Parts: sequence; structure tokens; C-alpha cells
Amino acid sequence: MEHLDPPDVVTWDERRLWFEELEERHARSGASRHLSEQACALMLDLQAVFCAGAWATVIILAAAIVETQADRSKLYRTASARDLQWLRGLRNNLLHENQGEPVLTIEDQWVQRPQWEKHARRAIKLVFQAIYPESSQEEDEEISAEKE
Repeated sequence: MEHLDPPDVVTWDERRLWFEELEERHARSGASRHLSEQACALMLDLQAVFCAGAWATVIILAAAIVETQADRSKLYRTASARDLQWLRGLRNNLLHENQGEPVLTIEDQWVQRPQWEKHARRAIKLVFQAIYPESSQEEDEEISAEKE
């Protein structure tokens, strides 16, 4: 998404396929025994905003899904504490602006899009760990290894 212009069809499909393939890999181990209806419903919006390239929205929505699923399943540690703290902190920084040093600026929307996309992909991986908590430890290590 270049702001209000939709992404081209190829970009949309690449993002959609990445999202669906990641979910398929996680789903092989089975979903949580106690799925949150709301978390699952929000996954549809998560995929839509991801495909559109609304990176800050992806992060905010991903954090909401992780917390909703954790509350429903009572599994509060589906990912490393460091990763969950990163997601919660970034979401909070997006929602509660530090006026002296905002985490996201208008300029970022123009020049930092690749970095924000990287954050969005990392957040989505944490969502899949919350929905599919039996996912392999390789995924945990892959997420933790990504740079903030």
C-alpha cells in the first residue's frame, strides 16, 4: 500500500500466500484446545490489513489477538517473554504517543515502510504461536532471532 492506493495484485497475492503458508505450517501441530471465537474472527481482519500493507494496524491487531487468545486459553507464554514484551511494547507505543518522540511518524510512512513490514510479519508469527501453541520451537527461535 502506498498510503491510500491499494497494492498491486502481485504484491497482494504474495502477502496473502505468505500469511496462508505460515498459518498452514503452524496448523499442522493443531490449534489451541480453547480457541477464542473473537481472536479467530479478528484473524480475517488481520490478513486483510496485512495484505493491504497497513503495518501499524497489523501490529495493533496482532497484539489484541494474542491477548484475547491468551485470556481464553489461559496460555500466557505461547512465545518467549522477550517477544511478547516486544509486541506489547510496540502496540502500546503506537496507541499512546510520546509527543516528544513518537514511535511512528508521517515520514516513517514514506521512508520506513520496509522496517514496519518486518515488524508486522514478526507480530503475525506471534499470533500464529498463540492460536497454534504446539508449533515447533524452530518458529520460536526464528522469531526471537529477528532484529527489532
